[in-house]
Amino acid sequence: MRLLRSAVLTAAFVASAWTALSVGTAGATDYPLVVKDLSGREITIPSEPKRIVVQDGRDLFALALLDRADPFARVVAWNNILSRSDPASWAVFQKQWPESSAKLIDMKFGDEGQVNLEQVAATKPDLLVFQTRVRQALDDADLFNRLAKLGIPIILIDTELEPTVNAPKTVDLLGKVLNRETEAKEFTDFYAERLAKVQAGFAGAEKPKVFVEAKAGQKGLDSCCFTHGDVYWGKIVADAGGINIGTQLVKGRTGDVTTETLIAEKPDVFLMTGSPFSNEGSVSPAFGLNADKAAIETSLRTLSERKGFSYIKAVEENRVVGLYHQLYASAWNIYAVEYLAKAFYPERFADLDPDADLATIIGSFTGLPKGLTTVYGAKAAPAK
Repeated sequence: MRLLRSAVLTAAFVASAWTALSVGTAGATDYPLVVKDLSGREITIPSEPKRIVVQDGRDLFALALLDRADPFARVVAWNNILSRSDPASWAVFQKQWPESSAKLIDMKFGDEGQVNLEQVAATKPDLLVFQTRVRQALDDADLFNRLAKLGIPIILIDTELEPTVNAPKTVDLLGKVLNRETEAKEFTDFYAERLAKVQAGFAGAEKPKVFVEAKAGQKGLDSCCFTHGDVYWGKIVADAGGINIGTQLVKGRTGDVTTETLIAEKPDVFLMTGSPFSNEGSVSPAFGLNADKAAIETSLRTLSERKGFSYIKAVEENRVVGLYHQLYASAWNIYAVEYLAKAFYPERFADLDPDADLATIIGSFTGLPKGLTTVYGAKAAPAK
């Protein structure tokens, strides 16, 4: 009897150990690895990248989903957009990972992907990560061929041009390349489930007309209105079930629209995106980590009271909402989709809780502190 009991326990132990081993290695990446990036280019990754250069600092949000113990661990150089566009959120990341965040070289790459190859090469990277939107600049500088000669692979990702289509693909691609496939799948499964619920929820509904004022208030109260066309926030509005007015009004990716035009267009919903921008004179709603919701709601109301705004349909009907600006370039953009869907169709999405889902993203899929105060969406305070 004792022998039988011992054999059963031994078999159970072996089975348990094998299961643990299988779970631990199921998502492991085999190198060399051949992948297609988000531009369709085929790239060979010879070994697990340990020293990477990141062209757009907002890709920190994707890295945080994958290298949860320390999203800065592999990064040797980057463009620290957060320190300039959202110093409050940057401070949270700095506090959580003080040593690794302090060692990064901020190369302040140009918005269109301009880089100094000699400076980049000096950091001895084994991978470069760029956004697809800057591919033309990379082609013009012959950067792909020059990097190939140095033996440095470069992958193009996308969280901006086709946000809901490519943000999960980006996380999936980075998960493979960085040997973090298990972490990637956990997030992309969550993302897919939430997106499917939103899309099913507005199916067949009459879509509202939406105007996006991107970076509202960044240049003060006298400025109006910078917007996005059929990219960036324009795509997110469409993916949430709205009709982006800017798609018809601007010829390129972005442009300016006058208050008079907005009055004539009669938007059903007015979206203002904001961030605690560091430039002088900014009155932009300071969305982000450790943000003050009451102050943000007041800021949205103040921006709604600019000259001529009282004649805009969405303002008249108190349908002015705001979102954290950096979400348009973040793998966390599912929050924006959910928030907008609820704003567009309040009756259809009465049970949708974007803030709870954001708390899940931060608390379950990153190494940031659980219970972190985060204000990524808000409505304008009621008019007095």
